Amino acid sequence: MATADLSNTLGTEFIGGMISAILYGITTLQTYLYFMNYPDDGVAVKLFVMIIWILDTVHVSLMCHALYYYLVSSYGVVSAWADNVWSLYASITVNLCIACLVQT
Repeated sequence: MATADLSNTLGTEFIGGMISAILYGITTLQTYLYFMNYPDDGVAVKLFVMIIWILDTVHVSLMCHALYYYLVSSYGVVSAWADNVWSLYASITVNLCIACLVQT
């Protein structure tokens, strides 16, 4: 029963990572289209868009590291789930920064 639960957890983590990567691609396209279609916007707005995109890039990179750690490096090592990898905490922190900036 424990193996089935771990398998379901890994599958969910993988699907979430793939959806996040797809959304990152959409964000990258929107960022590109913004800079192509609104060249007259102020420097502050352009800088804000760029900072959000850079933070999102860092977030996805950290998420990919965490996925690699759990799904490849530690595959089959149940004890690896007891301690979270550093990139998981960093990813959550960057995501929180993005949410605060956007909602502000």
